[in-house]
Amino acid sequence: MGRILFFVGLALVAWVFWKAWQRKQLDEKPGVKAQQKGSLGRKQQEEILPCRHCGAYSPLSEGVMMQGRFYCGLEHAKAEGEKVH
Repeated sequence: MGRILFFVGLALVAWVFWKAWQRKQLDEKPGVKAQQKGSLGRKQQEEILPCRHCGAYSPLSEGVMMQGRFYCGLEHAKAEGEKVH
């Protein structure tokens, strides 16, 4: 039983040192934003919007924004009468 507790404690100490090392590496990188420091590699949330034409929800980065209206693609923006260059 003593060995199990020893190795569990050792693993816990190793994990604490690993997290501290990660934070230190992130702090040393130039140009890292404060928001990125808080997440420690977690994915950032992205806004999901409904398409004005079909109503399907898509991430903002994958769709098209035309005159303040969101579309899931150029085809739907054209279908709604938007002038696409």
